[in-house]
Formats: sequence, C-alpha cells, structure tokens
Amino acid sequence: MAYKDIVPVGTGLIISATSFGLGVIYSNLPYDFGTLWNYDPTGKAFEKSLAHYTTWAEAPMFVHHILHFVFFLGLVGCFIKLYKPIEDAKYFEYGTLGLVMISIIIYLTNLRVGINSCSSGDWGEVDMPTGINVMAASQVMMIVALIGVLVLQGGLYYASWYDEKLKKEFFEQEAAEAAKAAEKDTKPEEPVSASKSSGSSSGNTKPKKRSK
Repeated sequence: MAYKDIVPVGTGLIISATSFGLGVIYSNLPYDFGTLWNYDPTGKAFEKSLAHYTTWAEAPMFVHHILHFVFFLGLVGCFIKLYKPIEDAKYFEYGTLGLVMISIIIYLTNLRVGINSCSSGDWGEVDMPTGINVMAASQVMMIVALIGVLVLQGGLYYASWYDEKLKKEFFEQEAAEAAKAAEKDTKPEEPVSASKSSGSSSGNTKPKKRSK
C-alpha cells in the first residue's frame, strides 16, 4: 500500500475526532448557555450546570478515556498527513495540527480542571459561578479551534480537487492537440490534376520557328 493510499485515512481520523469533540461540546451547550450568555439572578442555571459537570467528572474513567482516545486518533491523523506533506498544502496540515493541539491544551488546563473542581468543590482563587463560566468560555474557544480544523481540511480538499481538475483538463487538451497533429501528418497529399499538369507542360514548351 502506497503512502498516498493512507492519506485519506488521516483525513478521516482528523474529521471524525473533530466532529466528536464538537458533539461533546454541544452536549454541554444547554447548560453553558444559561450561565454564560443569560443573566440568571436566581442562580438556578449555575446549580444545573454544576450538577451536570459533577456527573461528568464522577463518570467511570473509561468514559473519559474514550474522549482521550478520540483526541489521540485525531493526532494520529495529523501525523499521518505530516509524514510526507504536499509542498503546496503543508501549511494547511501544520495549521490543522496547531488547532488540534490548542483544543487539547484548553481541555486539559481549563475544562478538565474545571470538572474536577465541580466534583471536589475546590475552586482555588475563584468562586463557583466564575469557574463554571470559565469552563463555558473555554469551550467557546475550543469550538472556534475545531471549526478552524474543519475549514482547513475542507479548503485542502477543495484545493486538491481543483488542482486535479486543472491537470485533467490540461492533459485532455494536450492529447487532443497531439491527435490533431498526428492526423495532419498522416493525411495523404492531393495528386496534381491532369489538366493542370498538361497546362504546365504546354506553357513550358517553346514554339518552333517556321522554316522558309
């Protein structure tokens, strides 16, 4: 199997991991929307969000490891495509890896620490509402980064498709011109007509002088 046959696998891993991450964030959106984007003087939205993230934090470890494994697959996809990147598209791949790493770092430093604080009740130097809103804002940044991954991969796919289209049109045009030239070379020359030949002969013959 050639390397070019494995490249689509890398693209699939990146898109799948990115979509999975966006799905996880979407599942938290109903709780984050009530705390980050709406003003709730009663504090019930924060209580619901706290209960939600506490449930997530206290879930069995294999639930968390599923998410970590999906992140790992996304990184594997990035490294597959960066092994022998196309010169014109390597910055798309580097940008994809950078955005994936940004998402993972935000998850580990803000979101992961935040859900552990929900479970333990230790919020450090901030209070509970601020900590929950930090988690919600962090997920907004993750959304921007992950959508950026999809945009880069979509742009890379379009650029590859358009390049192949131009190459196909160029080769088809070259083949048509070559066939036309070959047909012109093999076409037999038209024979000279008899009348034209006799006319030329009579024109070239000088009249003889009449003898006295």
